[in-house]
Amino acid sequence: MSVKQDFSGALRKIQKEIQQLPNITDRLNFILEMTLTLFGASTGSISIMDQEEKVLTIVAAKGMDWEKKIAAKLPFNFGVTGRAASTREITYVPDVTLDKDYVKLIETVRSELAIPLLTRDSVVGVLNLESDKVNFFSPDIINQATLFASQLTIVILEERIAKEAFEKSKREEDPVEEILGYDPSILFLKHRIRQVGPSDISVMIIGEEGAGKKLVAKALHFISQRKNAPFHTVDCSGLSYELLEAELFGSFSGKIFNQGKLEQSNGGSLYIESIGDLPSNLQNKLFQTLRDKSIPNPNAKKKEEVLNIRIFTGSKRDLLEDIQKETFSMDLYYRLAEVPLRVPPLRERRGDIPLLAHHYLYLYNKQYGKNKSFSTEALRALTGMPWSGNVRQLQSVIQYAVLVPQETVLEPYSFQQDGKREEELRGKTSGFGDGTNVLTPSENLSLNLAIEKLEAIWIKEAFQRASTQEEAAKLLGISRGSLQYKLKNNQFLGGFST
Repeated sequence: MSVKQDFSGALRKIQKEIQQLPNITDRLNFILEMTLTLFGASTGSISIMDQEEKVLTIVAAKGMDWEKKIAAKLPFNFGVTGRAASTREITYVPDVTLDKDYVKLIETVRSELAIPLLTRDSVVGVLNLESDKVNFFSPDIINQATLFASQLTIVILEERIAKEAFEKSKREEDPVEEILGYDPSILFLKHRIRQVGPSDISVMIIGEEGAGKKLVAKALHFISQRKNAPFHTVDCSGLSYELLEAELFGSFSGKIFNQGKLEQSNGGSLYIESIGDLPSNLQNKLFQTLRDKSIPNPNAKKKEEVLNIRIFTGSKRDLLEDIQKETFSMDLYYRLAEVPLRVPPLRERRGDIPLLAHHYLYLYNKQYGKNKSFSTEALRALTGMPWSGNVRQLQSVIQYAVLVPQETVLEPYSFQQDGKREEELRGKTSGFGDGTNVLTPSENLSLNLAIEKLEAIWIKEAFQRASTQEEAAKLLGISRGSLQYKLKNNQFLGGFST
């Protein structure tokens, strides 16, 4: 039986069967499974549009890991799915490996068909059909799938499936999903958070400035049994010894004792940022307090009041080196780092940048009463920036772009905060390079010279992500010997230190 003869019957079966299914998840999964079978697709998904935030949330998927499914929020106009939603047109990619905008969530996908679910006035969502074969969907199947999707939209609206799925996703907001992203490194981090979060184990969170260490600490707290108890923070950087001691342990003001954050957090959790900056004397005092479970308050009743607290700490560096230098207490380290977690820098998960950028654009549009959007070139420029300040820097750049520039559609030059001329900035963003050595044609058009320049940029980036030559060579897909040869002989790496 052909697809053309069968799809109207499939819709009738869907309408009948979903009445018998107990919840929205089962209904969505049934609809998706029937649709994939009908069109011979191996994997696929249904996404529902958040009309306010302009983000597509995957509500049913086949072939996708659970953690990817709940993490995947696709911005309007990003990737194949976002493109279909923003243009209100079918998007067919016969070979996803050749599409630079494709967002890889399932390894086996080779061709993808994204069909917007439309009403006259809005986009309800997107139906994705995928195959593990290149150019799988013929023009006839695409036409039939389009007709099917238009009828499926009516069913979804009549049965209030879209509304119920959207409300369910809002009801079940997950603290871990406050950490936005679906890069494998972020999914691994979220998996670890879910593993250790419900316990009372202490966690040391290692990551660069602005990478999101505090967000990880909050997620750990809010999925634990302590979620309804206090959560406080202390930052050890930039405070004098006296202020830091008072902040942690409390202080007297006349005859009145002001509680420190340790006591204020009793029963809950305390996040201590920049723990490596804690002075040695306070390291010993903190260790003794945690070991003895003693309330750091001279007015406390010793036998009746016990310190019951979970500690999270943040560090920009691996403190094992500080232990070897005897600048950090080994005893305290092993009490605080029962489980270490690493937060990847933004440059290691560039695929998440459009999602984060759209998220902050939505927030600041709402805060400042604006209605700005990104051009395709703007998103590409954001994705290619070095982001030494990580997510915090990205947030700041988007805030500036919403508040200051006049243009409604943001372009690459909209993110510059140094007041340079628009023409100059346009020129800079059109080239490619590491920020100082832009790769553009010169008088010498030698391809060997261009390749050497490009290799130098790639090698420098590899060493930004790796700590050893062996790791850098692995990232570059070459042997360590080849890397050493290039370091020695590439003229654009002169003076470069590894």
